[in-house]
Amino acid sequence: MTTTATMMTTGRHVPVEDRSHLHAVRRAATRAAAEGGLSDRDTAACELAATELATNLIKHARGGHLLVNVLAPADARSPASVQLVAVDDGPGIPDVPGALADGHSTAGSLGVGLGTCRRAAADFDVYSPPGRGTAVLVRVGPPAAIPPVRVGGVLVPHPAETVSGDGWCVARRPSPAGEDLVIGLVDGLGHGPAAAAAAAPALTATAERGTPSAEWLAELDARLRSTRGAAVAVARIAPRERSEMVEFAGVGNIGAWLGAHPLLSRPGVVGAGRRVPPLRQDPAPWSGPDPLVMSTDGIGRYDLARYPAAQHRHPALLAALLWRDARRSHDDATAVVASHAPWRPW
Repeated sequence: MTTTATMMTTGRHVPVEDRSHLHAVRRAATRAAAEGGLSDRDTAACELAATELATNLIKHARGGHLLVNVLAPADARSPASVQLVAVDDGPGIPDVPGALADGHSTAGSLGVGLGTCRRAAADFDVYSPPGRGTAVLVRVGPPAAIPPVRVGGVLVPHPAETVSGDGWCVARRPSPAGEDLVIGLVDGLGHGPAAAAAAAPALTATAERGTPSAEWLAELDARLRSTRGAAVAVARIAPRERSEMVEFAGVGNIGAWLGAHPLLSRPGVVGAGRRVPPLRQDPAPWSGPDPLVMSTDGIGRYDLARYPAAQHRHPALLAALLWRDARRSHDDATAVVASHAPWRPW
């Protein structure tokens, strides 16, 4: 078993209100596919899925949002993928299995329906409780097995910027007990290119060998001295005999919750030249179904009770819903979710 790591550092938010926005949707999907180096076939699938998702938003939800992200492996030789999440606050889908059936399509759409989007996708999922809106995920790229702990997220730059100062990564590393999973979340101070320049080295290093420890954060502080600095948080999920254990360390304004249990970061800046040790926290057992959620300060307060059974869906759907309901318009906004609750395929 070898270490594998995936990072998300780029994102686009395309508001969708009417058919005049379909061109922007397709363009965003095409650009993301080019950034990820997708094949012509996958690029066409990405464009088709994005257009169908946006058409559904227009026809059935009075509009909504399409979030477009590239999931890039830390090893540049491995293929990337494009993640599309459509999210709205409309009436929901009363019959999700029916909407996924062959022959079902949206009036005025391309006539292919969500079922065809699902077949074109490496990952596909829907969350649509009655009256609470809908989130639909399509990931186009190489297929991947479903691991015991699933991780997903969304990243949206400041509305006035084309690059994000946020970034997150997930690394799976061999351990004596099986596999450790490390999640890193970085928020470069401010937004725009200078914030992105601060976040990039911290994220790359964390993906390679980051740990939730004072020693690691001190090493990062030295690496980021030439930048404006960043908030950094690292969580490690380690298998145990009866449950996983979650270790966490953070400096700066990054929120983290293990279900209803807060994981605290110490105020400060990594890269400011002043060693700021993280708050000492004992490893927390993770045996219940509640998810682990980490977010930058572009995401405000939220209540996980508003999303019943979301832990059984792809984690990126819950992340997108948190962005929908708790985003702040003046900053980059990123939410990352990990779940070990049983997945319930449609």
